[in-house]
Amino acid sequence: MVTWGAVLERAAYVVFGYTLLYNVPLIVTGIVVVRRSGSSLRSRTRLSAGAVTALPAGWIVFAMVPCLNEEKVIGPTVRNLLDDQPGVRVVVIDDGSDDATAQTAVMAGEGRVTLVRRSLPAARQGKGAALNAGLSVVRRQVGVEGLDPGRVLVCVMDADGRMSPGAAARVVSLFDDREVGGAQLVVSIRGRSHWALRIQDFEFWGLSALTQLGRIATCTVSMAGNAQFARLSALDSVGPEPWSASLTEDLDLGISLAARGWKVVSCTGAFVSQQGLTDPRRLLRQRTRWAQGHMSAITRLPELWKPGAIGFAGRLELTGYLLVPYLITLPYSVIQQLLLLRLLEGPGPVPGSPWLSALTCYVMTFAAHLAWAVVYWRRAEDLPLWRAIVCAHLLMPWLYVSFIACWRAIYRIATGRHGWSKTDRADERTADGHA
Repeated sequence: MVTWGAVLERAAYVVFGYTLLYNVPLIVTGIVVVRRSGSSLRSRTRLSAGAVTALPAGWIVFAMVPCLNEEKVIGPTVRNLLDDQPGVRVVVIDDGSDDATAQTAVMAGEGRVTLVRRSLPAARQGKGAALNAGLSVVRRQVGVEGLDPGRVLVCVMDADGRMSPGAAARVVSLFDDREVGGAQLVVSIRGRSHWALRIQDFEFWGLSALTQLGRIATCTVSMAGNAQFARLSALDSVGPEPWSASLTEDLDLGISLAARGWKVVSCTGAFVSQQGLTDPRRLLRQRTRWAQGHMSAITRLPELWKPGAIGFAGRLELTGYLLVPYLITLPYSVIQQLLLLRLLEGPGPVPGSPWLSALTCYVMTFAAHLAWAVVYWRRAEDLPLWRAIVCAHLLMPWLYVSFIACWRAIYRIATGRHGWSKTDRADERTADGHA
């Protein structure tokens, strides 16, 4: 007779097996990519102080920054683009702000910023709609100047984004391969002295960054909303409005590019930093939106398996990625609670030896996190190993953010709720209004 314990154990093996099968090869490949690039896992400090490099001749980059009440951060972002990314043309899309976003952007740009104003009722229809409006202005300018869409890149920046010096120039070189339609920089979190921001950096600069770099091998790097680059001709192949109304319009664009055979890549020689969140409610709203967009994207899976899409390895990787919430996060959110209950019931894995049993449980629970602590410590550069190990232990309770977000996303999908609240920013201005 099969007991619930046996069923639980088998389910756990399936989930853990899928997790290892999908994530470990990407992480290992990401580390290999870093090593083969002549770089180092410890590169954030070096890249932050890198040389400001001009764009290669013959290339044009438009940086579009969609904004809705972003006066707290837009000034430093505009100055970063103009000062640290020479040659980049900045397009700020004011999506119906009722604060000083537009004025702040114009002042920071000192006459070098194109301002696209959107007013209600057309404004505030989502980030995708704002980006499509900005793109129409870019296309018009490209037509006026007679530029080659194949040598024009459109970069999407969040209002709090800061690319490392010369990042745009380094990304341009990736597009020398005519099959590359998009590129995405890895993300770093600022303000890491706060424990919650440190954990988010652990996620982004640690696990997410290396898996993203690992996906270079299959040319299916996931597009994100910050430091997202796309070839204009690739966007044209998607349609007049390449960004969708999805809650994760960035992920949707990456799928659209892959479905049309375009490669999406990344590089180890640049990154983008952004703010994290310390308020639990804002964090949960943000993660719920991400989860809902990710889970809704499963409906686009058939497009990836039609003729003309990216190669077999890319299709397989993207399929695995789209299944992550369903085959890892949701089932593990249940399995973890059942395993905890089972441990409380006893006896442990080693009957008759409570201390050895406790040690065995600890190793089984935290071994992967401890290994990851060493990797993050190598990448972070700004904390001792013991603190990285403490952070690794906090990842276990931190998983509940993802668990709750996924179940909330399921509820929102089931009830047809698709609206979302914009994430508020922390004020990065000084008393004189500058960064």
